[in-house]
Amino acid sequence: MPTRQLFLVRTALMAGVAAFAGIVAFQRAQGSLGPDSFPLPLDQARYALWALAALSLAAALFLRSRLEGVSEKQRGLHLVIGWAFGEGVALFGIIQYFLGAPVSAMAVGLLAFIAALMVLPIPRAR
Repeated sequence: MPTRQLFLVRTALMAGVAAFAGIVAFQRAQGSLGPDSFPLPLDQARYALWALAALSLAAALFLRSRLEGVSEKQRGLHLVIGWAFGEGVALFGIIQYFLGAPVSAMAVGLLAFIAALMVLPIPRAR
């Protein structure tokens, strides 16, 4: 996948997460909370968030180790998969915050996403 396309995919992932986090933070500041029924109690969801953050970082590190000997097409696939793991953790943290968890849940999710983006940078154009 060309570098320009990878840049666009990465930017779209970051913009979506940033927009969702901003909307949720605005709604929480206005006093409107999300639905009252969350399938997991927030204490258990906090542990699930930490586990997902660790899994995301492990997946990003594993995919980074595989980048050396793959073709350009496979490299792009590995990068997008790693970024998607991080995005999933960020969305889970934002959803927890929306449903009433402290802001630290959103912060953990966003930090896991940033870590995945940093571990898997866009390759420089040659």
